[in-house]
Amino acid sequence: MTTPARSQPRFGNLALILLNKKYWMAHFAAVILICLGGLLYMGDATYDSAPPRADFVTEDGRMVFSRAQIQAGQEVFHLRGLMSYGSFWGDGAERGPDFTADALHYTYLGMIDHYEAALAAGGPIDEADRDAVAARVRRELHRNTWDEASGTITLSEGQVAAFETVATHFSRMFTDPDYPELFQTGYLTDPAQIRDLSAYFFWGGWVAAAHRPGESYSYTHNWPYDPEVGNGPTPAVVFWSILSVLALFAGIGLVLYIYGQMKSLQYDPFESSQERSLTTYDLERGYVRKTQRATYKFFALAMLAFGLQVLVGILAATDFVRPGGFFIGDILPFTVLRSYHTLLQIYWFFMCWVGYTIFFLPRLGPVPRGQRALIELLFACCFIVGAGSVIGIYAGQTGILTGAAAYWFGSQGWEFLEMGRFFQILLLVGFSLWIVIIYRGVKPWLTAKNMWSVPAWLLYGSGVMVFFLFFGLFVTPEANFAISDFWRWMVVHMWVEVTFEVFTTVIVAYMLVQMGLITRVMAERVIFLAVMLFLLTATVGIAHNFYWIAKPTGVIAFGSVFSTLQVLPLLLLTLDAWRMRQEKERAIQFHAAGSQSFIMHEVWLFVLAVNFWNVFGAGVFGSMINLPIVNYFEHSTYLTGNHAHAAMFGVKGNIALGGMLFCLQHLFKTGDWNRKLIRVSFWSLNIGIAMMMFLDLLPVGLYQLSVVLEEGLWYARSQEVIQGAVFRNLTIMRSLGGLVFTIGGVLPLMWFVLSRAARMRRKIKEDSGEWSPRADGWADTSDAPTGPAE
Repeated sequence: MTTPARSQPRFGNLALILLNKKYWMAHFAAVILICLGGLLYMGDATYDSAPPRADFVTEDGRMVFSRAQIQAGQEVFHLRGLMSYGSFWGDGAERGPDFTADALHYTYLGMIDHYEAALAAGGPIDEADRDAVAARVRRELHRNTWDEASGTITLSEGQVAAFETVATHFSRMFTDPDYPELFQTGYLTDPAQIRDLSAYFFWGGWVAAAHRPGESYSYTHNWPYDPEVGNGPTPAVVFWSILSVLALFAGIGLVLYIYGQMKSLQYDPFESSQERSLTTYDLERGYVRKTQRATYKFFALAMLAFGLQVLVGILAATDFVRPGGFFIGDILPFTVLRSYHTLLQIYWFFMCWVGYTIFFLPRLGPVPRGQRALIELLFACCFIVGAGSVIGIYAGQTGILTGAAAYWFGSQGWEFLEMGRFFQILLLVGFSLWIVIIYRGVKPWLTAKNMWSVPAWLLYGSGVMVFFLFFGLFVTPEANFAISDFWRWMVVHMWVEVTFEVFTTVIVAYMLVQMGLITRVMAERVIFLAVMLFLLTATVGIAHNFYWIAKPTGVIAFGSVFSTLQVLPLLLLTLDAWRMRQEKERAIQFHAAGSQSFIMHEVWLFVLAVNFWNVFGAGVFGSMINLPIVNYFEHSTYLTGNHAHAAMFGVKGNIALGGMLFCLQHLFKTGDWNRKLIRVSFWSLNIGIAMMMFLDLLPVGLYQLSVVLEEGLWYARSQEVIQGAVFRNLTIMRSLGGLVFTIGGVLPLMWFVLSRAARMRRKIKEDSGEWSPRADGWADTSDAPTGPAE
């Protein structure tokens, strides 16, 4: 029997089919169709099944509160930044209560008090009477009285009385200094605004209990868990959790099978054909291009934002140890601090990414005329967005700006999208300009023959990241929370778990090729396969963010299966991770033999850290909380924050810093490169974040989960728990990791980057040379475009 040629796929050899470029367009089309189908279904379900916002009336038709009040309360909630203190249907910050869980439970308590008081007026009540009252209250809470024709929701007499209980609770939260659930006196003082806010939260609690028409569970699938109210997980939550685990086992088996086939077909990707390792062509010759010099200001701005992000994070953390943060709350409320902490994190990531993608461009093709001017214009946009957002968030959330001005130039108040709408639009303009700059730089590679090349992927990865930013424009103040939050997650999830991962894969592959570790052909295959897996699993996996924000059961099915399968691309990264450790030894040998002058030790450390945290922080900690049955109890606890810290800084932060240092090692003079300082900073940052997680975020999240299981979410998010001894002591423990992270990591790195602004390399490679792809460090580039370059 004749053995088929290695280049021809045969039945059963999936590896050959996946690796053959002639089939890549078909693979890409299939993945895009699945992703679009899933997103279109979820988008349609979002609008079709959104819970009604209506006038709430008594049984005899009197108005309790209006739809307009619900809308006004939502505006107060966002414009005053309360999503950066507490959460709504579990989405938002965890320092304060989940306002919907709170409203639902206080509605229950108010109804119990009302009906028991009515019974007590006729004489003593016994345990049987109390049981009967509790059963009546649960029945009325789960009954849906929405009348579409009249646009009203009818409340029972107990619910009408309970609304006053809820309104009193939230009024005291903002005005009574002796109230155990106090947020901050003087933050909200207008009684009308507080009552509107109470109406909005009461509506959110009603949605969490009232049965979806035709179903035996609420709009939020009986979330939050509250056994007294009668909210518990539905059968669908359990079923899809079990099915997802089975799908994961099947997926792991398939991935390992294909991986084994690939290993029998391919050469070791780390057997480079080049006579150097962990260095680059330009670094060996001391070359710096003019447009590369222009990127330093992005890195400097990123370090300033990084430092400010860490500072406000420290100030916010003190609020757990001493409410008010040692009197800081009177000047910088927790909402402002938390908004800064989340937004500045994304901002400095982006500044690093913008800087090093532009730095890469002169190595890929000719530098177009006017490119430097576009880079300067982009920096101006980024600076205005950063400075304007910092000022605007404070002015908006503290009430200095009101009305339309607060919305446009203050704070929109959506978690991770806090900046005012004007600065959001300016950011989109700036990032669109970034894509234009990248397009002009990689244009020679955008041919049919090179459509899957690493330079082309640099444009695709950056472009898709910016594309999803535009969905933030659909987040509007007047829209139903269930609809606006869908679009918010279309930005935030697509950043964090789709485009950031795609972008990270492309950037790491680019640096590995430039540093002589893998060939361009191998990089193309790694990027394509990893990106397709990330797109397939993570794009539809966005549904795990929609479990409890008023979506139908089909969304739980999508979110459960696809988010569980997000482990698969991370599994592939793990299988080859150990090989990367051997590369440093080869670099040392080349250095000792005199074939290279430099080794990018420190950049290599950050690349390894990206892989570690991708698997551990994004994969392990993410998988812990994505199953519906786990997420049902865990959602809106500190286990979510534990995963977020590991994934955000561990993966996105390390790749931002690693790419920045890759560029700075070319920009800074050899004598100014402080290996010891950078290594200390690296280990301090990564050990510090691990200490913060294991000394506080993980144990406090597990403690909070135990409280949820015993009492319900409302109590786990109460100030009795949040300001209790467990939280306080573990927050003090977190400060140990914070000290390591800040003093050993952030401050030395900031000093290193900012102190060398005037001491960069002077040897400039002019824009008149000839570009040679092979000399540029690209192995196997017979199909690369040719032409003049910088």
